[in-house]
Amino acid sequence: MRIDVADIKQEVGSHKLTDLSVTLDSAEFGGAEVRFDRPFTGKAKIWNLGDRLLVQAELQGEVRLTCSRCLREYTQPVSVSFEEEFREGEPGAEGPDEEDGDESVEPVSFYSDDELDVTEVARDHILLALPMKPLCSEACQGLCPRCGKDLNEGPCGCGGAEENVDPRLAVLKDLLRKPDSNS
Repeated sequence: MRIDVADIKQEVGSHKLTDLSVTLDSAEFGGAEVRFDRPFTGKAKIWNLGDRLLVQAELQGEVRLTCSRCLREYTQPVSVSFEEEFREGEPGAEGPDEEDGDESVEPVSFYSDDELDVTEVARDHILLALPMKPLCSEACQGLCPRCGKDLNEGPCGCGGAEENVDPRLAVLKDLLRKPDSNS
C-alpha cells in the first residue's frame, strides 16, 4: 500500500489522515503457512517531523492459521497498531545523526518519490501479533497420539495414550493413583 506524502512533506508539523487497505501474500511463520484471504483495513495518521515522517496506524483483518493441536485450518481475527518512522532515501545510506557504533539510534524505514510503502512494515507487525502456537480453541483436544484421530470429534477407541505407555515410565503411573485405605 503506497501513500502519497507530497502534500505534507514541505511543511514541518503538517499531517494527514488516510484510510489503509493492505493486501498481503501468504507467508511462513513458525514452520506453518499463514494466509491472508482479505486485505487488512484501517487508518493511518502521518506526521512530518522535519527530517522524518511518523506513521501511526491501526489495522484489522483476519488470518488463516493451522491449529497446532488438531491441524485444522481456522480463521483468527487480528488487530494491530504501530508507529514507524520513515526517512527519505535508500536503505543503507547513513543520515547526519547516525554515527558508527551508536546503538541508541532506532531503526528507520525508508521512502522515495514522495510515496510511503507501508506493506512490509504492516506485514511484520501482523506476524508479530500472531500466537506462537495457534489454537482453534482453548478446548481443542488435538489428535490421538496413537491412531491420529481428531479427538474433538469424539474418542477414538484405540486406547490412545493409556495403552501406549513406555514400560520404563510405567512406575510413574502409580504416583497418580489414590492411596488405598490399607496402605
